[in-house]
Amino acid sequence: MSESSRVRISRNLRAASLGVFLVLVGVFLVVYPLADEIRAFLWDLRPVPLFDHVYYPAPSSPHLFLYCILRNFAIAWSVWLGFMAVFQLATKDRARRVAHTLGDWVFWVGMAYLLDRIGLGTMAYGSFLALLVVVAGLSLVGRAFALLGLERIKY
Repeated sequence: MSESSRVRISRNLRAASLGVFLVLVGVFLVVYPLADEIRAFLWDLRPVPLFDHVYYPAPSSPHLFLYCILRNFAIAWSVWLGFMAVFQLATKDRARRVAHTLGDWVFWVGMAYLLDRIGLGTMAYGSFLALLVVVAGLSLVGRAFALLGLERIKY
């Protein structure tokens, strides 16, 4: 496959990715009462002390349905990212782009897991936020290892 066709496929795949994201958001807005759930969640936020005069916003009641909706979105988006990563590998897209997609995939799979845990009531909101930072870090580590691995095999 020539370099120009690879670039064209990559550009089309990124455009398709934006389209899939917008379609998913639209479908979730139509199928679920997402706007109402988000509004209820935001109105329910109260400051919770972290330590001396430092607070973070946390809901005063559980919003299990919202967490379920967001978990389903995270699962759907991570499936797309997984497909995209495989397609990028198959078409020998740039290593940085593949690593970026794999890092994003790690983040969204982790997000889906955390949302599942908080949606089942087995995790507190503060723990969710702390573990979200951990998942973001794992995403960056995954991206770095993917890039290192792809460069090592002379991808």
